[in-house]
Amino acid sequence: MSVEMNYFDWNISYPAITLCPEYKSDGNKIQSFIIKTYNDTGLSIEKYLYAISQASLYTLDFMDLNSSEDIVSLVHPKDYATLAASMFRESQNSWLATSTNWSITVDAAMTEMGMCHVINSNVAIYDRPHSWITGTTANVTTYIKNNIELSVFEADFVTEIRNYSNVFKVFIHSPEEVTTSITSSFGFEVEGIITFGLSVWSSRISDALRYTPRFLRKCRFSHEPISNRYPIYSYGHCILECRIKMIQKLCGCVPHFYKPLSHERICYVSELQCILKYKKEIITLKTSEKTLRRFNYHKDLPRISHDCGCISTCDLDLYYKDKEDFEPKKDFNKLKIKITSFPKVRVLRDIIFNYYDMLLKSGGVVNLCIGSSIISIMEIILIIQKTKLLLLNTNN
Repeated sequence: MSVEMNYFDWNISYPAITLCPEYKSDGNKIQSFIIKTYNDTGLSIEKYLYAISQASLYTLDFMDLNSSEDIVSLVHPKDYATLAASMFRESQNSWLATSTNWSITVDAAMTEMGMCHVINSNVAIYDRPHSWITGTTANVTTYIKNNIELSVFEADFVTEIRNYSNVFKVFIHSPEEVTTSITSSFGFEVEGIITFGLSVWSSRISDALRYTPRFLRKCRFSHEPISNRYPIYSYGHCILECRIKMIQKLCGCVPHFYKPLSHERICYVSELQCILKYKKEIITLKTSEKTLRRFNYHKDLPRISHDCGCISTCDLDLYYKDKEDFEPKKDFNKLKIKITSFPKVRVLRDIIFNYYDMLLKSGGVVNLCIGSSIISIMEIILIIQKTKLLLLNTNN
């Protein structure tokens, strides 16, 4: 590791912002669907539809996961995610603004927290449920970077989110990262204006180290995916893959709030009770000894999260809360997010001491200790070998 300090030459990524409302469904949409289904079948599916649209790794405790066979047959599990996306509230131009006229992306994506809006992300496109069905992202192998980049002269860029929801969670992360349970977050359930300042910690990899084997650089590039689920890599995507494999082994299916592969079976709502049973182990990625014995210590059940083998990305930006200001205001809420501390130092993964340096240094040590260089020792060994061969030929 070394450091760079020429921050006038840098561009840093403005963070991605994930907004997850407590109540995800549009009231008019879900009510219309309930009424239409009741008129067609005579069945009330309000609780069933609520479970589908609100399901996440953290909300299963508060849901009725038991439904009759008649109701279950109305919606196939492979349609759960698209139905949840169809019921999800649409983004409004009125609730998002920036301090410039730059365009900023907003995607409705499925996450571990259910449907959320993701702002300024390069990877949220892969978590659009409608794309899972149509396959429009299945063949996307080219990573496209379209997030906002800032120089030190543009560090006053601000994003404002106005009256998004009465209660919601905010996740701040890298534009190349996906939102998971380990992503830092804070809840927003007050009336007023919150100004959220961020500091940025960045690390990069040198050109010399970029082409070395992974065991030397100890990081992965975004174009080195670990599965067919996503064509890119990040630490969060690796954690998701490990968690999905764990759930498959424990419950035999994949919940609809994870992106499935074509050969994977989606869980019915009633099967989410299995996720609830092992919830603590799934979230912490630590399988209990009792569960390990039950499943014969299967390789897809991590003993600790380190068993997932997830390493950081080579080019990494981390965001930390620098300061927070609050101004009460009745019947109004606004969240302002900006970078208040532009990084003046950046960590660089680099080759400081290579094999050639080791050879030269070891030669110097030998010369210091025995008064002879490596070359002289090699010449002596060569002379001895030649003498042995000469004697051998003479005896023959």
